[in-house]
Amino acid sequence: MSDQEYSETEGSYPLLPNERTWRPRDLLMVLISTSVATWCFLVGGYVGLYLNAKMGIAAFTAGTMIGMLFVSLAVIPITAKYGIDSITSSKPFFGNRGFIIALLLQYLSVIGWNSIRIIFFTKAATHILVLSNVFSETMSSILLSLLAIVAVITIWFLMKLGSRAVKHLSTILAIPTILIGIWMLIMIINIFGYQTITEVKPAYSSNDRLWNYTTGIEIGLISIIAWWPYLGGIVRIVPKASQTTLPSIIGLSFPVSLMSFIGLLSVLLMNDPDPTSWMVELGGSLYGTIALAFIAVTNFGSAVIGVYISCIGLRNLSILKKRSWNATILITLIPIAVVSVFIPELFFDKFSNFLTFLGVLIAPLVGIQIIDHFIFRKKQLHVKHLYDAGPNSVYSFWKGWNPASIIALLCGVLTYFYLLNPLTYESHAPYQYLTATLPTMAVGAFVYLIITQFVIIPFGWGGYRKRSK
Repeated sequence: MSDQEYSETEGSYPLLPNERTWRPRDLLMVLISTSVATWCFLVGGYVGLYLNAKMGIAAFTAGTMIGMLFVSLAVIPITAKYGIDSITSSKPFFGNRGFIIALLLQYLSVIGWNSIRIIFFTKAATHILVLSNVFSETMSSILLSLLAIVAVITIWFLMKLGSRAVKHLSTILAIPTILIGIWMLIMIINIFGYQTITEVKPAYSSNDRLWNYTTGIEIGLISIIAWWPYLGGIVRIVPKASQTTLPSIIGLSFPVSLMSFIGLLSVLLMNDPDPTSWMVELGGSLYGTIALAFIAVTNFGSAVIGVYISCIGLRNLSILKKRSWNATILITLIPIAVVSVFIPELFFDKFSNFLTFLGVLIAPLVGIQIIDHFIFRKKQLHVKHLYDAGPNSVYSFWKGWNPASIIALLCGVLTYFYLLNPLTYESHAPYQYLTATLPTMAVGAFVYLIITQFVIIPFGWGGYRKRSK
């Protein structure tokens, strides 16, 4: 298949109405398939370190819903209206060169998320092969590397189909994914019993119950906010903005919460967020094999979609616009292959730090975008100037960079580190009342508002005074 056959939806340029062919149902299926993967178990497991089952479920659900509200406000209206991806949507506030900050965040995000997905895929597939006596356990380390290579090559072939592969794969996986997730939750309840689940205590809870509950909300917030780089590249293929909000909320927040509850209960009951590591022992080989197959398939499907989104973002670079779609795929896949094959255990152990790193940087970005699009831009963009990298673009600001967004981003990051150390989880007041993500978002938004109002607009930068109608 030639690049010309799929260049319309696989480029960074705005999609025309006739190119935006996904129905709301397609968007829902894609988001479910994207969000459901073993990373949810890990995230839920972090909540289970501090909260019991009831409080953990309540806190995490609250965090995901609040996070979904803000990330939806930031990215859905602009990307769905103009048919652009998340990275292109950052040019009005970062600048026509400064958008590289958002692109770098997306690239690192996709490498991290997809590496953890491939690692879990290989672990689950290896367990199945060993459990079925196809290979001996001594072959596990070799199998992990070989399966990672096979997974990356398979994703490369699927990505040659572009958005069609994403849509068709999601249609196949989404509903079975949710059903098996519900089945796993029921199995855990049946194995341990409702009373045991509600009585078990978290291992690392603080004496301050409010701090524990706020931390559960914080983890939920970070988990959803980190989807900013993904969301725009998916919703832009739906014809109308009004058709994107409900599928996005249902497709992200509900599946993430459901699968995270499994990890939460697994940590509380077995001190291990991954149920596949103990379900064989407690549920038998049949249940264990089903669970392992579920993990393998969902992680692989989610990885395919993640690679697609990264490729769309990378096409914003002028050097890659002139390259083939296959070259863009390879640039995305090579670092994922390196991490998955050579340092899987090291990255697995550092995943919580990676997740927090994303939240620290993306939270102020979300606040900045909301202020820029709704307060200053009045929901209007100069579309032609989004693709003009020269000094005549209204988004050139100062040599292609917007000082207001960079300063606001740094202020937001400093706010987060003051409120909550993402490595040690040591905190300072008023973290226990506000979380770290929400003040970080608010500080980034406020600083951006002040600098833009009193510096950027008076300088005549950014095209704020002459908006397109």
